[in-house]
Amino acid sequence: RFGVTRAMLREALTVLQAMRVLESRPRSGIYLRAEARVGSLDAAVMKTNLGLPLKPAEADELNEFRSILECQAIARYGERRTAEDIARLAACMDICREGLRRGESIAKPSADFHLAIVAATHNQFLLRAANSCYLATRELRDQLFSSAEVSQDSILEHQQIRDAIAQGCVASARKAMNSHLETAAQYWRRQAQPATTSAANPATPRRHRGPMTAQ
Repeated sequence: RFGVTRAMLREALTVLQAMRVLESRPRSGIYLRAEARVGSLDAAVMKTNLGLPLKPAEADELNEFRSILECQAIARYGERRTAEDIARLAACMDICREGLRRGESIAKPSADFHLAIVAATHNQFLLRAANSCYLATRELRDQLFSSAEVSQDSILEHQQIRDAIAQGCVASARKAMNSHLETAAQYWRRQAQPATTSAANPATPRRHRGPMTAQ
C-alpha cells in the first residue's frame, strides 16, 4: 500500500523506538510516547530533517538549552582548554570573515565556532548534545545568516567571546555569550511564528553591537 517492504518498515520502527518516539508493548501494540517527557534530542533533529518546523515554544526551549550548555561549557573551557582549542576558534572566525567577504552564508562556520567552545570541554556527551541542538535548528540559522548585516554583527560578537575566553575572563565570556544567545532567541521566536511578512522581506531581529547574538 505504501510502497515499502516489511523489512523497511521494521527498520523504521526500530529507529523510532531507539529515539523514544514510539514504544512497543508486548501483546498490545506500538504506541506514541510523550515526546516532551521522554523523547530524545535526535527526535527533534529528525522532525526538522523531515521539514516539520519547530513550534515557538520548542524554539525557545532549544535556545534555553543551548544557553545553559554553552555557558557551562565556557566555565569548563577555562579549566581544560589547550592552545589548539584557542586556535580552532580563531580558524572558525577566519572562515566566517572570508565567507562574509565572498557573500556566502556563514551559518556552518558560525555553528562550528560554538561547537568548538563545547568541544574544548573534552566531554563527548556535552558535544553530542550541542551538535544535535545545532542540527535541529539548522533551518532557522540558515534563514538568519541570509542577512549580511546579521553575519557581520555575529562575527563581531564572536570576537568578543573569543577574546574574553583567551584572556581567561570566564565571567565576561559567559555574560557575552548570554547576550549573544538572547538576541538569537528573539530571532528564533519571530521565525517560529506563522508567516506574517512577505518571503521577500523576512523579519530581521533587532540587534545591538557589542553584546552577543548566538547563531
